[in-house]
Amino acid sequence: MFEQNLAIKVISVNAKKVIEEIELLNLRDKKRRIVSRGDYVEIPIVNCDNLREVLSNISVDYEIVCQKNPVYSRPKSLEEALEKIIEKNELDKIRKYLPKTYKVLGDVILVKMNDCLKNYAKEIGKALLEINPHCKSVWWDRGKRGAIRKPEVELIAGKGGETIHREGGCIYKFDVSKVMFSPGNQAERIRMGKIVGREVVVDMFAGIGYFTIPVAKKAKKVYAIEINPESYHYLLENLKLNSVNSVVPILGDSMYVTPERVADRVIMGHVNCHEFLPVAINALKEKGWLHYHESVPEAVIERPVRRIISAAEKEGKEVKIECVRKVKNYSPGVVHIVVDAYIY
Repeated sequence: MFEQNLAIKVISVNAKKVIEEIELLNLRDKKRRIVSRGDYVEIPIVNCDNLREVLSNISVDYEIVCQKNPVYSRPKSLEEALEKIIEKNELDKIRKYLPKTYKVLGDVILVKMNDCLKNYAKEIGKALLEINPHCKSVWWDRGKRGAIRKPEVELIAGKGGETIHREGGCIYKFDVSKVMFSPGNQAERIRMGKIVGREVVVDMFAGIGYFTIPVAKKAKKVYAIEINPESYHYLLENLKLNSVNSVVPILGDSMYVTPERVADRVIMGHVNCHEFLPVAINALKEKGWLHYHESVPEAVIERPVRRIISAAEKEGKEVKIECVRKVKNYSPGVVHIVVDAYIY
């Protein structure tokens, strides 16, 4: 018997017992799902020599059938999904280059890939959608560009880049082809939402509201400054979606539009913003908290602290470094850190 998609058809009341016996015989075809059809259950099995003889010890009545409409199990890995799409010899050539991880943001997938996979990009996109059936599109993430960190992405499967992502009780709407969103910063966004009090906060690089939204749920007022019009558009959308009314959105360059002497706390969430330190310090009242982010080589890990102290001294201020926290790995040998500093 060499038919494909074989299954044992058994009356429903006997299904559990037969499944256990099939498992013991190591004949379950786990690529297909067990399905119910009326009063019967079809249990997928693999073919083998002397199949009927191997099955002869099953203790209840059954029938071997060839499934006309098998239901396949969802693949658990990218490699498993690609086995259905790419010939084995081709897959073997690229196996070691396949991405090990990818980001799911709402119903959109972002994946970083080696350029040698360019000719297989569509197949990889299709496979990722099969693994994640709730998602609508897959984008090849080629990094960020410029001071506003505009995404460089390419659509490789499905349609649409706009999505709604939920985390930590907050809602973020954005388009992955227009603005960036870093899931790796989630813990820091949640932390900021917890430590802020009933105070005035300046978020100097607000983006779509990464820190503004969680902070605004508790703060007295948040000045949210963003230079990128597309990010600013989604910032306004997200303020509505999260029903926060304590935010003053400002479209412009933080170097020139940051209000002075208003804040109890200033957030500098951009990883390349040391030139803005004097502006941030002047945004504080007589004293207050500064949360300064920087991507820094591990060889000069003390650089962010030195920069804060130097900028504060020039403004006639003292500094107390509360803590230096690693947010995530940024690139080989480079880490994204945040420094909590009290300026007085």
